[in-house]
Amino acid sequence: MMNVRMTVLETIWFRRYLGTRTDTRSRLIGRWTLVALFLAGLGGARICWADHESAKQSYLAANGLFDQGRFAEAVSTYDRVIGDDPKHVEAYYNRALASEMVDRARAVDNWQRFLDAAGDLPAYKWDVARIQARIQILKAKPALPAAMQPTRYVPAAGDYYRVIAIPSEGEQWRELPVKVFLGSAPNIKWQQGAREAFDIWSAVFPMELVVLPEKADIRMGWEASSMEEGRAGEEMEWVRLQRVGDEITGRRVATITVDLSHNWSKDEMRAIVLHELGHAIGIKEHSDSKKDIMYWQMQDKSRQIRAPYFPIPIFWRSLVSQPSQRDINTLIRLYNSPGSIARFD
Repeated sequence: MMNVRMTVLETIWFRRYLGTRTDTRSRLIGRWTLVALFLAGLGGARICWADHESAKQSYLAANGLFDQGRFAEAVSTYDRVIGDDPKHVEAYYNRALASEMVDRARAVDNWQRFLDAAGDLPAYKWDVARIQARIQILKAKPALPAAMQPTRYVPAAGDYYRVIAIPSEGEQWRELPVKVFLGSAPNIKWQQGAREAFDIWSAVFPMELVVLPEKADIRMGWEASSMEEGRAGEEMEWVRLQRVGDEITGRRVATITVDLSHNWSKDEMRAIVLHELGHAIGIKEHSDSKKDIMYWQMQDKSRQIRAPYFPIPIFWRSLVSQPSQRDINTLIRLYNSPGSIARFD
């Protein structure tokens, strides 16, 4: 009996001992598991922090590229931002805006992705409504020739789009090519200057000559009268209402009037018509650089040299003879954009 009791007691003690050891082991395992989970969470937090910091730096870099006119590079950098932070709504917005100067179809797709990212967030309520309309305008824009495609934009030259964007909004021609009537200037050198101006712009922007003024969208007028001092020409917009059946439709016509009271040279006439045609095709404000044909006044460039055996310097004059790449860049942005909006900071 004694041996049996001892066996039973030993068994009870052993079970208790084993249970105690088992509980201790379980507690230890549980504690180490919590430590492991904490460290894993800390590592995940570090990864999230690293992704957030990477997205922040990439976003700043992308904005810098956008401001430099390096739109394709900006789009790629915004892609990295979104890869690190898929909820970065501003990056979706700026990427779509930059995409308008890369590829129109891609821009439409990226604007839709912005709408998906913004969703019902109150902070973007007005942006969502505006972009929904912007997508429709983008889809309705006419096809542009190769010379007006975003790929012809030269970032190094820059542009003055911000200066002219708001005044020029909605002034782009929707039906291309634009028809131009040059008329008949009373002086052969003026006719030559006007035709050279047309040929220069038409190599960039889709225009064609017509022989009847009523068929033209842009009409040249020649008037032998004095105008406001310092003004060589004046480009005016007016709408002629035309009844078609029971419908009233408006047709916009741009009229360029050149003052002939001054004895313009052929080069001066070319510069005048180049500048005024720039207004007529949509650039409604002026450049801030004297190197551009769309600077606010016609610029003479005077140079001098001292030649051997000549007692006085030799002078000659020249004018800006064609649109600069900066002029062309501005026109490209104007016609590829469905309206002036700013990127997010």
